[in-house]
Amino acid sequence: MSSTQCDFLTRVKKSAIRTITALIACCVVFTGFGAEISASAASVKLSKPVMIAEKKYESEATHPYNKQTNTLIVDWKNVKNAKKYEVYIKGGKYKSWTKYKTVTASKCKVTGLARTTTYKFKVRAVNGKTKGSFSSVQTLKTARMDFDKGGWEAMCRIVYHEVGQMSGSMWDKPIVYVADCVVNRYVSAKYNNSKIWAPFYKKYKNVQEIIYKSGGFMSDAGLTRDGATYKKVTSRVKTGVYGAVYGKTSLNGIANDYNVYYWSNRSYYSKDSRIAYSFKIPWGYFNIWRSYWG
Repeated sequence: MSSTQCDFLTRVKKSAIRTITALIACCVVFTGFGAEISASAASVKLSKPVMIAEKKYESEATHPYNKQTNTLIVDWKNVKNAKKYEVYIKGGKYKSWTKYKTVTASKCKVTGLARTTTYKFKVRAVNGKTKGSFSSVQTLKTARMDFDKGGWEAMCRIVYHEVGQMSGSMWDKPIVYVADCVVNRYVSAKYNNSKIWAPFYKKYKNVQEIIYKSGGFMSDAGLTRDGATYKKVTSRVKTGVYGAVYGKTSLNGIANDYNVYYWSNRSYYSKDSRIAYSFKIPWGYFNIWRSYWG
């Protein structure tokens, strides 16, 4: 073999060695990069979502107006590193825990629910194949009736006008039961097709029209004249109305009555559902309500 041929083979060998060395280096780099990715994925930590408390009234955050009987909004705080959230539901037709939806935002509108039904919710954060722990369980209930902002204010104003302006715990029961009367009438007419109330209220499209225009309650102008503006309505009255609307014992543990439709000046309770309550106070029976309603 000539010296020229030897030099050529030497150069070929060196070039091959350099190529092999470069390939080995690339493999090492990519192997290391893959390991870093795996390690990064394994190190993702997802905390337990913190549920945001129910907004009971004066807000659509939990109960959207005119959809309170079939829709709830579940809300929670953002979780660091979360890409998605899995929302689970139990209650109504969901007899066991069921994944309702996977969402990217930190809230979920749950629709198609049953009226006046209790539901439970829990949420967990997700990042790829990593899933965090479930949040604490949140319990929410759909309403007995739909209403808008004006309807809510009208219900509160009539209750405030009749009994809500009085101070002292002895007025808590009247607040609860008058709120029940208002809601029971509307529910009986609009949802239960009551033979008594449906014909009477069929021409009114919402609860505020019934309160202000039907003649069975009091007009907007009359309430304003008597100082029963929404601005003056107390939180105690709002709590009582909330309890009546959602069928939840809310004001000082006083259970709601779903069979009362009137209040009167009688000093006893009759089994006739058209007659409401009067309450015994320290100095004897007192006609709390001065006029017959209905």
